[in-house]
Parts: sequence; C-alpha cells; structure tokens
Amino acid sequence: MAIPLERFATLADAMQGAIVHAEDIAPEDASRILAILDREGRLVLAGATNDGGVAWCHPVSDAAEARAVVSAASQTRAQAIRAAEWHEHGLARRLRHHADLLDARLVDPLWRAFASHALQIAA
Repeated sequence: MAIPLERFATLADAMQGAIVHAEDIAPEDASRILAILDREGRLVLAGATNDGGVAWCHPVSDAAEARAVVSAASQTRAQAIRAAEWHEHGLARRLRHHADLLDARLVDPLWRAFASHALQIAA
C-alpha cells in the first residue's frame, strides 16, 4: 500500500502516518510493505509492517548498490519461482517477500540522502 507524501507536510508526518496505518493492519496481513511516495510517484521511503509498527528499509546509497540490490531481488524472485514449482509455497512466499524488501530499498536518487538522514534521526 502506498501513502502519497502529498497528504503530509513533512516526511516525519508521513512516517508517523504509516505507523498509524500499520497499527490497523490485521496480524494475518502483517507482512505488508508500506511505501511513502512524493507527488510524482517517486519512492521516498518504504518499510515492512511489523507488530503494529513499521520496520523501515534503509535506502541504497548509490547507483552501484542499487544495481546490486536489483540483481539480488531478481535472483531471489527466480528462487521463489523454483520453490513454487517444487510446491514449496511457504518458502516461495517468504522469498517473494524478501525480494519485495530488497526492492523497498530502491529509493529514488533524489530522496536517498534525505531518507537516510531521516532514518538516522528517527533511530
């Protein structure tokens, strides 16, 4: 689920809005990923819901790390496909979720430094 940044005045407000939203997610839907987007639909920050909160994914730091993350996510999705073919559906679901968490690190280059700094302040 995406939470557009345009609904919030600041990234801190958007992060708090995501946490409030996560509190309402049912336990059976606990492995959702929330994304904060700017007005142009660029990824600002994303995180996985976790026990009524959000575990924010640390953004990649540069293009080289982004390429490595894309490669790792692709390989993980290929493993998920193989697991599903072997009727290991639980493993396939976990692998797909892991790939989604990797993708959640692919913050738009315009937002990377800002998002990283926001996470340092929030910690």
